[in-house]
Amino acid sequence: MTTTQLAVLLGLGSGAGLLVILRELVGRVGRLPHPVHAAQRLTGTADPAAGLAEATDPGGGVAARVGRAVLRRGARSSLLHVPYRDLALLRRSVAQFLGERAICAAIGLVLPTAASAALTIGGLRLPFVVPAITGPVAAMLLSFLPLYTVADLARAKRAEFRRAMATYIDLVALERAAGSGATQSLESAARIGQSWAFQRVRDELAHARWAGVPAWEALRAVGRELRLPELADTGDVMRMSAREGATVYDVLRARASAMRSELLTGDQARAGSRTERATAPLAATAVVFMLILAAPVAMRIG
Repeated sequence: MTTTQLAVLLGLGSGAGLLVILRELVGRVGRLPHPVHAAQRLTGTADPAAGLAEATDPGGGVAARVGRAVLRRGARSSLLHVPYRDLALLRRSVAQFLGERAICAAIGLVLPTAASAALTIGGLRLPFVVPAITGPVAAMLLSFLPLYTVADLARAKRAEFRRAMATYIDLVALERAAGSGATQSLESAARIGQSWAFQRVRDELAHARWAGVPAWEALRAVGRELRLPELADTGDVMRMSAREGATVYDVLRARASAMRSELLTGDQARAGSRTERATAPLAATAVVFMLILAAPVAMRIG
């Protein structure tokens, strides 16, 4: 058997194995549900993954179907590393996230074998141990790519939310100064803005109203769940205002002013760090320019 034939057979074997794994993960349509998941659905004791798995992608594409299969197989596994709070903030389903991780891992597993086969066909022969070792390593590294992407997006969303909350707290203070009640102030201020942050606050307040939960309690719960301390602080202040009748106008305005100062300080720090990072390319450009000017003189002297 020639080297080319061996490489082709290895590639076909890897592809067939990957198809078998995906078929087993996705499963057949007529497969019966697992008894544990059926009991959780009947008793209402399902974990947060079950609620988020179908929240934003009920039909789903390939990634969502693969992710739901991964959830069925290993929903309790600690190796999945699911950032529930970040996904809830981004309103992305756990199934979509796990599907992306599984697809990235599959690409990392197959890529070294395909590259080795291509090199073998081109005349460069690599030992079999190279793709056998680099395949799992590449799969593990690529599987963390969606995790870092979600973390970066959630960090940007939280920063944007803090900016919107500085305005929202000011609006709530103005509503309270105009004589509105605590709940009415929160709802009226949320209806003014049109950004996604204001829309998210409106949704949470609407859910609290229909569930019979005080609006400030809903803000506190969502703030703790999504790691948004601004919402939790606003809920605490409005609860104090509703239960004790305290005047919170000055407190809210001071909180909004402190948030703006904190955001401005952060922006200045980021601008300073970017300026420092820009110094090195400018210095390198100046050095290259000086070398270009000095090169003819050096050649004449030489």
